[in-house]
Amino acid sequence: MSQLNYIYTLFISNLLISLPFLLLGIVVSSGLLVFIDEHQLVNRLPRTRILAVIIGSSLGFLFPVGQYGNLPITRRLLLQGLPIPLCISFLIASPTVNPFVISNSWQVLGDHPRLVFLRILGTWVISIMVGLVFSAYPEKSIVVDESASVLKSRSTLVNSGTILAPSEDFQPFHRSGNLIYEYQGNIRTSVSLWKQFLLFFENIIKEFIELGSILLVGVAISTVCQAFLPQAQLFQWGENPLNQLLIMIVFGLVISLNSLNSAYFLTPVLSSILYGSGLVFLLLNSLFNISSLILFLGIIRIKFASYIFILTAQLILVLGLFLNFYIS
Repeated sequence: MSQLNYIYTLFISNLLISLPFLLLGIVVSSGLLVFIDEHQLVNRLPRTRILAVIIGSSLGFLFPVGQYGNLPITRRLLLQGLPIPLCISFLIASPTVNPFVISNSWQVLGDHPRLVFLRILGTWVISIMVGLVFSAYPEKSIVVDESASVLKSRSTLVNSGTILAPSEDFQPFHRSGNLIYEYQGNIRTSVSLWKQFLLFFENIIKEFIELGSILLVGVAISTVCQAFLPQAQLFQWGENPLNQLLIMIVFGLVISLNSLNSAYFLTPVLSSILYGSGLVFLLLNSLFNISSLILFLGIIRIKFASYIFILTAQLILVLGLFLNFYIS
């Protein structure tokens, strides 16, 4: 019974850590849908690869929504036609390269300024590298309307899901599975302010139900794995740099934290591990623990999501190995 109580308490704790950030991201995503003219947004952003990834990797300062909130925003940006490298670099950088996480990292890890610097710089560089790699991805957009009054295409990288339900005022001009794209004209200029707010809250509710249920499954799986993870035995096994790195990878994937709380987990053991191992945990846990990974797979198509995860994990691993064997 005590084990069940522990799992239940851990599950509630992990859920409370995750849901507020997801909700914040959904609110921003809904605002981009209803109040932002996507034509103006796309036209104002650069299409060149290097500028796109640099701007995308810095958007966390504009949208500091954390590890879970960046996912609905990334989906919205893709649906609104923004360049793929910009969206991918934002997805990877935003959980760490934002003012709240930078400030929190300095407060918690202030005795290790090099680790704080490497966390921010490493995330920023990796997000740019991954964004540049995926800038060569041939986006196969779907032409949905030949008229100039509406957007002509939608990204095929996102999974089906309910984004905005049909209404009597807007007829969807494209449907993919359960995903409904309702952009007959521009919502921002086509309806009254009151109706815009109704659409705004309607989308928040629908996205929160959809993505919240996915996150709930991810948190449940992560909680069970974390409850039965032999943490003490694993730390004892990490006597050499390679084993230590592998252990921190396991912790980074299994423990359901976020970019703000991962530094607190690392602090008690930081004196007994190498910088490379600690950095791998901070980077990986802030991006792809089990909870966020399942949510990520629920938003982005599995093939494309797998490429992003594998490439990002490889770069994080190479950085950790270099620090453990040549710097630490």
